[in-house]
Amino acid sequence: MCGIVGAINHHNIVPDLIQGLSNIEYRGYDSAGISVVNNKGLITIKRPGKLKQLRQHLNTHTLNSHAGIGHTRWATHGKPNETNAHPHSNQDVSVVHNGIIENYLLLREWLSSEGYTFRSDTDTEVIPHLISYFLAKGELPHEALNNALKHLEGAFALGVLFRDDPDHLYAARRGSPLVIGQSDQGLCLGSDTMALPDCVRSILFLREGELACLSADDFKLLDKEGHEIQREMQVHINDKVTERKEKHQFYMHKEIHQQPTTVKETLRHTRHSFHLLPIDFKELKRINIVACGTSYYAAMISKYWFEQIAKIPVDIDIASEFRYREPVLSEGGVSVFISQSGETADTLAALKHAKEQGQQTFSIINVAASTIARESDFSIQTQAGPEIGVASTKAFTAQLTILAALALHASECRQNQAVESCKQLQQDLSSLPDLIQETLKLENQFKAIGGSIKGNSNAFYIGRGTHYPLALEGALKLKEISYLHAEGFGAGELKHGPIALIESGVPVFVLAPKDHLIEKTLCNMEEVIARGGRCIVLGDHNSLISLPDDIETLILPDFDSPFTPIVYAIALQLIAYHAALAIGTDVDQPRNLAKSVTVE
Repeated sequence: MCGIVGAINHHNIVPDLIQGLSNIEYRGYDSAGISVVNNKGLITIKRPGKLKQLRQHLNTHTLNSHAGIGHTRWATHGKPNETNAHPHSNQDVSVVHNGIIENYLLLREWLSSEGYTFRSDTDTEVIPHLISYFLAKGELPHEALNNALKHLEGAFALGVLFRDDPDHLYAARRGSPLVIGQSDQGLCLGSDTMALPDCVRSILFLREGELACLSADDFKLLDKEGHEIQREMQVHINDKVTERKEKHQFYMHKEIHQQPTTVKETLRHTRHSFHLLPIDFKELKRINIVACGTSYYAAMISKYWFEQIAKIPVDIDIASEFRYREPVLSEGGVSVFISQSGETADTLAALKHAKEQGQQTFSIINVAASTIARESDFSIQTQAGPEIGVASTKAFTAQLTILAALALHASECRQNQAVESCKQLQQDLSSLPDLIQETLKLENQFKAIGGSIKGNSNAFYIGRGTHYPLALEGALKLKEISYLHAEGFGAGELKHGPIALIESGVPVFVLAPKDHLIEKTLCNMEEVIARGGRCIVLGDHNSLISLPDDIETLILPDFDSPFTPIVYAIALQLIAYHAALAIGTDVDQPRNLAKSVTVE
């Protein structure tokens, strides 16, 4: 959730710290700060709100240093204010932290009894005081840090700066990702490669339990016992794309409109990748798919595809629940992990658990150098490109594209579909970019519908089959960026409780493609209308032909295919976008949300 940067070299690193924080600003945060060390000691400056508040202060206060750390915070413990913002510092040490210290209350109580004063409500503040405790015993900085780490329970990535060791910057990792970068100018630190300067040419990802000591020219790696480790850095090719909004008001709007291209590129890429997968689909008995949030809804949709097209049973799990339900995994089975960022803490923990159970692990990610990609036995990268908007759009449809193509590939390997059926499904996939483009041309209709619900307090989405999980995703998208309360339901489940929520005028989006369930879906629509609900029906000419003229409809391109959710997702994204626009929220960085969820 939080972003970490650090730098040490032979010139003023303050601009580097601010640039690094700017690079990861899209991830979502509520405060920002930096700490540097110079001849005046440790200097910490932090501000609540957006990074511009910190920039404004630095523009009027000259600050020079050759070593420093920076942070963007997404609050977990304590309100988003200046006191709780990072870095957390005392007279000896300054710390930035990503993760959660689970035993912080016990440590806080003990350190308070030792005379240390706490000013914030955070779990992080125990770390600098704990390090100071060991410094006071005469330990060297790396010894004090290492001993402090042994007392911490939970997940963390740390950047640490010492007042009395100005020529070094320290980093430590347990659970949360951290990467070291090197350039001709010096060394740097980041929570991911996006945080590193463009000049970086070599990188090294810290492994579990490692500690690093950086100087301006070199670094040392230490294990948890303090023994030095030898490991070479790897060449880093800067593949950052400088994203601009261009003609769009928000990045999210641009990313919605990029989907004809991103789906096309993902299809092209996956066709070359599947033959490299070391999976024997012909003998495969079951697939487990694990994900969070929007990626979880992609997994739910793909369950229908794998079971109906490839005839492979699929279990899906929310990543935060996967380990704790103690799943019984088939020997030598395949577990698939889906994550846009490739850093999702719950998904990463689930992946590690699956590996411990002897599973083949396969990830679908949008960031090739991410932790989940590196930890997986094999991975496929969606070709969505950088997604700046916190609410996922193009990454979602790219994930669906890979999953649809993978289900078809598995079916071909198992030879359980007629040749003509496989050809038709391949044609369906190939037609997706054009169908998405056609759907985007209907934006004015989506805009009118989105604007019309801004005065409502609730909205509901219903669907059947693959459009049931799409209803969940449509509701999530609306609540994420407009802050309207929205829920998705299986259309057949309305009468089992949710219909109690239907009242006069409440908008209910009915996902009604022409399929074998259309008659049942339209019967559920009638149940809503009978109770005064406002039904807005998304379908095609064939599915909506018999509806009365007084029912609101959005006619999408005709597409008789299992892969219709990929097209209908575009409509739901644009409806949510225009609802948020009408309400006036920050579409790209909605309140309380973060792009990369790196805590459990």
